[in-house]
Amino acid sequence: MKLELKIHVPDNLVIDDEQKAGQGMAEAVRDCIRRHLIDKGLHTAPNRNGLPHSGYWHKAANTVKVEVQRGLHAVVAAGAESSDPNAPGQGVALHYEGGTVYPKKKALAIPISPIVAGIWPSEAGAFSNEDEYSVFWPKNSSHGFIKDNERGELMWLLLPKATIKADPTVMPTDEALHNAAIAGIWGAAS
Repeated sequence: MKLELKIHVPDNLVIDDEQKAGQGMAEAVRDCIRRHLIDKGLHTAPNRNGLPHSGYWHKAANTVKVEVQRGLHAVVAAGAESSDPNAPGQGVALHYEGGTVYPKKKALAIPISPIVAGIWPSEAGAFSNEDEYSVFWPKNSSHGFIKDNERGELMWLLLPKATIKADPTVMPTDEALHNAAIAGIWGAAS
């Protein structure tokens, strides 16, 4: 994810060392975003299936990087180096901007049982052990299921794609980012 934040430095602010001011701004903006993502994880309601939290937002917070270019122009990146769409930083961009996720193979597998939270179906042997698991797609349905034959319980929902609505609250407000940037510049100048 790349988010560009343009900072307009007040005219009366004299900057002796633009590189030092830029470094202070980058650290302050990065810390603001990290705190926001960690806080989001702490205040996220349990999901509708009652699955435990995965620590996703905390992991995503650790992917945040900020680079300041000439003229104190900040570019924020979360997970930008990863080409893996499942990497936490990529998910931040998806949640922030919205979009559609397509599977690498036949379907996306969404856990619907707490027993399999955080476990890929292939890790559990869902595709190799037909005695233990069944994969089925109801007729005229856009989704399927993986069922644990022993328990008789549905474990994963299978989807051909998932669409996520844009959520601007994933990132701090422009005002919070601007204030962090200015505070970082002042901190570096003092």
